[in-house]
Amino acid sequence: MKPLKILLIGYGKMGKEVERMALERGHGIIGILDKEEDWQRHPGYLFQADVAIDFSIPASAPANIGRCFEARLPIVVGTTGWDKEMPAIRKRCIEGGHALFTASNFCIGIHVFLAAARTMASLLDTQDDYHARIEEVHHIHKLDKPSGTAVTLARQVLEASPRYKDWILTTENGSGTEKQAPTGINNSQEGILPVSAFREGEIFGIHRLFFDSETDCISLTHQAKSRRGFALGAVKAAEWLPGKTGLFGMQDLLGF
Repeated sequence: MKPLKILLIGYGKMGKEVERMALERGHGIIGILDKEEDWQRHPGYLFQADVAIDFSIPASAPANIGRCFEARLPIVVGTTGWDKEMPAIRKRCIEGGHALFTASNFCIGIHVFLAAARTMASLLDTQDDYHARIEEVHHIHKLDKPSGTAVTLARQVLEASPRYKDWILTTENGSGTEKQAPTGINNSQEGILPVSAFREGEIFGIHRLFFDSETDCISLTHQAKSRRGFALGAVKAAEWLPGKTGLFGMQDLLGF
């Protein structure tokens, strides 16, 4: 495989981990754009790179994607929390013949977890005694709540199990959230999938899907041990993307 010249957008903990992984796999880092003034100082980076990888912040990601589109630079985006902008970006990507690869989670194991979640939700769709709920835990520095992966997991359950019409972020211990609903089985009986989000310490990411009944509980869990898995998936996406046009995700890369 030809070594890539990678532009890093965002240089926090994930950006540094992506840099280490890219170098391990024989690629070069053409430049780093972390702050707004970096874009003004180094506009040429956009035209020197083969691909960009963005792990910035939710407020910056849509503009970063737009800048890469203008430069015809393929971009891999691991930043989450900008879902409201996705319809306009999707339209611009497809109509303009750009290349965008985005995922709420680049860890390969999480996509096996999501596939298993779809199967479990489908199998239990007609079993009214079982009621689904989702729980996610991340480090205290994570800006979006619930996580993008938890939102993706909720959408997978809704697609696989038509008796759930929507998901909602629950209120835990009286804390306020964007959406509020009482926790418990009654949410699922009304077609609502409860999602709980916790922020604790330096946890890399834990996602759990439960199906509770009065007689038993079935659960699936994915726990990230480090950021290396996210970085590896992002770099593999960057290796796969150049030369393609369209909007892609991990299912395109992994084939399931």
